[in-house]
Amino acid sequence: GQDYFSPQGFTYLLYLVFVAVLLVWFREPRPLPGKRRPGEAEVARATPAQRTALLGLLIALFAASVAAHQLTPFVMLGVVSALVLLRRSNLYGLPLLCGVMVAVWVGFLAEPYWSGHWNELFGGVGGVGGNVSSSVSGRIEGGSSVHKLVLYVRVALAGGVLTLACWGVLRRRAAGFAERSLLVLTFVPFLGFGMQSYGGEMALRVFMFALPGACVLGALAVFPRVGAARAGLGPAAALLAGLALMAGFLMARWGNETFERVRPGEVAAMEYVYAHDKPTVRVLWMSNDTVNNVTPAMPWGARDMERVRYEPTLAPRDPVLVGGLVTALREAGPRSYLMVGRGQSTYLTLDSGYDKHWQERLRRSLDRRAELRRVFGNEDAALYELKRQPRGPVAEPAPGPAGPLVTWTPWSLVGALAAVALMVLLAAREVVRVAVRPSVRRLHWLQGSFWFALPLLIVVVAALVQRFVTMA
Repeated sequence: GQDYFSPQGFTYLLYLVFVAVLLVWFREPRPLPGKRRPGEAEVARATPAQRTALLGLLIALFAASVAAHQLTPFVMLGVVSALVLLRRSNLYGLPLLCGVMVAVWVGFLAEPYWSGHWNELFGGVGGVGGNVSSSVSGRIEGGSSVHKLVLYVRVALAGGVLTLACWGVLRRRAAGFAERSLLVLTFVPFLGFGMQSYGGEMALRVFMFALPGACVLGALAVFPRVGAARAGLGPAAALLAGLALMAGFLMARWGNETFERVRPGEVAAMEYVYAHDKPTVRVLWMSNDTVNNVTPAMPWGARDMERVRYEPTLAPRDPVLVGGLVTALREAGPRSYLMVGRGQSTYLTLDSGYDKHWQERLRRSLDRRAELRRVFGNEDAALYELKRQPRGPVAEPAPGPAGPLVTWTPWSLVGALAAVALMVLLAAREVVRVAVRPSVRRLHWLQGSFWFALPLLIVVVAALVQRFVTMA
């Protein structure tokens, strides 16, 4: 579900281009050990200047993904490292450069992301079983039968694609080919289960990153066909698989459309909030779990993020019992609205088993409360506020300082300077590797620059450790 302009969708495009450049122009030209042949085509020819430009493109793509998303650069790093280790890429120093780039970004420029949240971010590292469970079975528990069917179709669709991929691997091995590159693209993303649950969405992200390699391997399970007797099996199998995948895709992608789509009435309700958000307001929205379910199914956050604060409040199972919602409005303070939207109500019905007429009954109960006033309403959404606003000051907007927030210490300053020098040196080593013809002089320069880079690497690692220990 990343077919919109999201950071994950944007960096997924960067990931695909990154992998394509690696495999087309920087694949190891030497044959693999053993009897099996590599399944890829010949390495594309390029001049030293072209290879240097392509290397610069790889570094720029990785740098952009590091700044844009918290998961994609780790998948990129895993893929390029595995390709180098399995002798399918000749950019031997690129994994080290990429590792330094992501470590420096996390350690310095992403300080507000991890400082004070160490356990939340890294508490799931190594917990493969728990991460898999929360991403798969944890997303199927509860809810309506229709919603469960959509989730089961998603699991079956992913399992079917991966089964075809495994069959393609076995078929290629039987034909004498070693598809190392496709195996890397398909199975390296599964290492993400060892990092964290990603809010219960790690399985979705793993499958998304594994999909390019898995699709090619799945195609190799059907084609090419050998022998006249089997020539007709390929098109028939491809047709059946295509029909099954298309039908499954339509249900898996659009099965949740009833609560994922944006309704004009809900947009109008949020426009009312933005028009009355001076100096600040709070918007309380209905959630079945105010601790773990903190993303509303409504068009929120379009603008004025420094003025509008969104807070989940527990949605009552019985729509008649709205006393808790009135109390939540009082506790939220002055300038607070209670949002009742069609999208979130439908989500509660499908995902948590709330009654299908829950929203209509809830709105009637809220309309009858003497303490509340409906300030906006249409068929899709309604906004309520207290007639007598609670006493207390209204918070002023606090957007925070512009730019990254970095706590500088002497160790941090030394580490940052060493990191800049180290990244420049590592990038220069890769430029020499791709632009200069193999020679004894080039070999000596690469070896000498590596030993010169080691002290810089030690300083950077020490500075990062000191920052993590003192500010976690």
